[in-house]
Amino acid sequence: MKTFGWMMVAVLAGASDVWAGPVVREAAGANAAAIQAAVDAFRADLGGANNGTVAGTQAGGRREINWDGGGAAANVTLDPSPMTRFSGRGATFLTPGTGFEISGQPAPLMVELNAGYAGLFAAFSAPRVFAPLDSNVMDAVFHVPGNTAVPAAVTGFGAVFTNVDLAGATRMRFYAPDGALLYERAVPAATGNATLSFLGVSFNAGEVVSRVEIVTGNVALGLNEKVGANVVVMDDFIYAEPVATAGLTLTPGTGTTFRSAATDFVIALGAAPGALTGGRIWFDGYDVTASLLGCLRPGTIAGGGQTFRCTLAAGLVPTGDHTLQVELQFGAERRRNAVRWSVVANTEP
Repeated sequence: MKTFGWMMVAVLAGASDVWAGPVVREAAGANAAAIQAAVDAFRADLGGANNGTVAGTQAGGRREINWDGGGAAANVTLDPSPMTRFSGRGATFLTPGTGFEISGQPAPLMVELNAGYAGLFAAFSAPRVFAPLDSNVMDAVFHVPGNTAVPAAVTGFGAVFTNVDLAGATRMRFYAPDGALLYERAVPAATGNATLSFLGVSFNAGEVVSRVEIVTGNVALGLNEKVGANVVVMDDFIYAEPVATAGLTLTPGTGTTFRSAATDFVIALGAAPGALTGGRIWFDGYDVTASLLGCLRPGTIAGGGQTFRCTLAAGLVPTGDHTLQVELQFGAERRRNAVRWSVVANTEP
C-alpha cells in the first residue's frame, strides 16, 4: 500500500485541483450562418465522423439526427413516448406530454398546430424540425446503437433550437449514469422570429452523460406566442458515440463530498458480456491504470458479478472536484462509466 500511495501521489500531483468544467459551444443569431461556427466547433470537439445508423458502438466518431427524412414532401410525423424511431443512432426520447412531432406537410414548421406560428420558426438543416407535444420538457436517453436493451452514455450532446427569445427559459441538464446532475446551462437567446440558437456541451475530464433533459421555452407547443410566453422547437441533435454502461457501477457516486477520511473506491461489474480482455482507469483525464492495479482487491456481488475495491488513503487526493472513469473491454464490446466527486478539505471538520 505504501508503494501504491507514492505512485498515486506522483500521478495526482499533476492533476487539476479545481474542476474546470465542460467545454461549451454556443451561439445565437438571425440565421444558420450565425451558429454554424459553433456547431462545427462542437463536432470537432467530439471528433471523428458521423456514424449514422451503423449498429453497435463504434471506436470513435459521433451520431447526428436532423429529422429531415422524406424531405419537403414528407407529411407530419407523430411518435409516442418513448420515441424509438432513432434507436439505430443510440438515442430514445421521452416526454411527460403525449408524444413527439416531426414537422411536415400540409403546413411545414408546425403551422398546422397554430396558424400564428407562420414565420415564427426556422430550420437549421431544412426542411423539418422537432418538438414534444403537450409539454415543453423532454429527455434524451442513450443506449448502444441498434439495441435499446443496453443503456449507454456519451461524452457530449448538443442541439439546435429556433425562436429562443426569452433568456433563461430554454435549457439543458446533463445527468451522470448514477442519476446525479453533472451540469446545467441555458440556451442562448436571440431577438426576433425565426432565429436559431445552439448549445453543445462536451465533457473532457472523463464524465459521461446517460440522460439529457431539454426544456424548450416556457409553454408547450400549440399555445400562442405572447408577452411572457416563448414557444421553442428544435432542429439538429449532435452527440458523441454512445458506449455501454450496463452492469458497470462505481462507488462513491457522483456528487459525493469528502474531507480527510480514507475512501473505498469500488468497481462493480454485474452481468458481463464475455471474458474481460482489458481495461483502463482515468483520474481527471490522467491514465492511472498501472497505479491502481496494485491496489484493487477482487470480490463478488451477491447473486453473481465481480467487485474490485481500492482504499484511497486520507489526504491522497487534492481538494477540488475530480472525475474517475473506468472502461472495461470484453473482446469487441466495451463498458464505460464515470463518477465525479469532491474533496472539500484534507483536514478534519
